[in-house]
Amino acid sequence: MDTDKFQLDLDKCIEAFKEDLTQIRTGRATPELVEDIMVDVYETQSPIKNYASINASDARSLLISPWDKSILDNISKAISSANMGFSPITEGDNIRVSIPELTEERRKDYVKIMKDRSEDARISIRGVRQKYMKDLDIMQTEGFAEEEADRIRVGFEKLVKEYNKKIEEIKNTKEKDLMTI
Repeated sequence: MDTDKFQLDLDKCIEAFKEDLTQIRTGRATPELVEDIMVDVYETQSPIKNYASINASDARSLLISPWDKSILDNISKAISSANMGFSPITEGDNIRVSIPELTEERRKDYVKIMKDRSEDARISIRGVRQKYMKDLDIMQTEGFAEEEADRIRVGFEKLVKEYNKKIEEIKNTKEKDLMTI
């Protein structure tokens, strides 16, 4: 039984969780807030990041520079219609997006969403553990040594605890960012 593959699958759960949390805004401008907003351009829909560079010009605003200046309006409309509370302003060949200050109520809503997503990450880790434990049980019925299987199970449980701690640390850091004004 390959514990490296088990750990790799757990790493994927953590990465998915981190990616999930980038969609929750903390009041600071980060390109991740808008980069996946879908834009209608050239009769197809693709994320903004495929058509423009996105930079945080300061803590409260993003600067979007489309590579093709003829799609400025398309990007601006997509950001407006994304219902994220952003109001894009066209400045020459760029679009500036101001990130509004989060209200206390909205911050608390984001904390609740984040806690749900952290629980989803724990569930995915439990799913990985279950899969590997089931595989280990099958191997054991086919003649795999019981002592070795028990040793591997203990190692799996230790890794699961470590990864659950990582999720908790990531969640606490993000919560601190959210609640900081």
